Amino acid sequence: MAHRRDVIRLLKTAAMTSILLVSLVSPIAAAPEQPCKVVPMPCTFEGLPFKITVIDAETRKPLADVHALAEWQIHGAGGRLNGPLMVLDAASGLDGTLAFPGWGPIDGPVTGLGIGRDPVITLFKSGYKALVINNADPPGTPETQRVRKFYQGGRTYELEPFRGSPDQWLEQLREVVLGLAVPRSDESTLRFRNAYLNRLMLVSSERTKLPVEHQRPGNFFWHVDRSLKLLEEGHR
Repeated sequence: MAHRRDVIRLLKTAAMTSILLVSLVSPIAAAPEQPCKVVPMPCTFEGLPFKITVIDAETRKPLADVHALAEWQIHGAGGRLNGPLMVLDAASGLDGTLAFPGWGPIDGPVTGLGIGRDPVITLFKSGYKALVINNADPPGTPETQRVRKFYQGGRTYELEPFRGSPDQWLEQLREVVLGLAVPRSDESTLRFRNAYLNRLMLVSSERTKLPVEHQRPGNFFWHVDRSLKLLEEGHR
């Protein structure tokens, strides 16, 4: 019995020691994850790889040639969203899979990335309604969190066939033509030239489905052509 009492006393002492140690280290655990929050230096960010699958909402079959534009958008001063820190694009294969590689680490702003826009994804395929996918917003996630995970990775998304008017199709194109990470400078657009160019070229090919007035100066495809010219000339 004496031996048992000694063991119990030792266990209680160890438990109290553990509680004391936790109370001593808790201020350190609560410190900012990124050094940039305490010293004037850029924050560091990186994204984890992920995959999603796209299917036809009616036939339930995988959809090939769906273009996905994933943008990790900067959280700017005053809570305003700015341009992208990172942009990746992908096209689905016969199995409907869209795969995005991991990226980083890279330097970014001390203001961090927008929660729910890390990434924000737009899906586009001719003849289907466009789809916007925002990242999940886990409670307590700081804008300056270093590693960004797409919480819907592994999910299957449905695209609905489009059966509207030409004007309604134009609205679908407007929603996805430039991505969602705006406002952004020409320099930022050129930095991710290939991804934005792929989206613009797909949208540009839809002009034959719309009335000619949308191609006149100042109208939709006139702006598309200007953006294409920027990306093409900026590459030379």
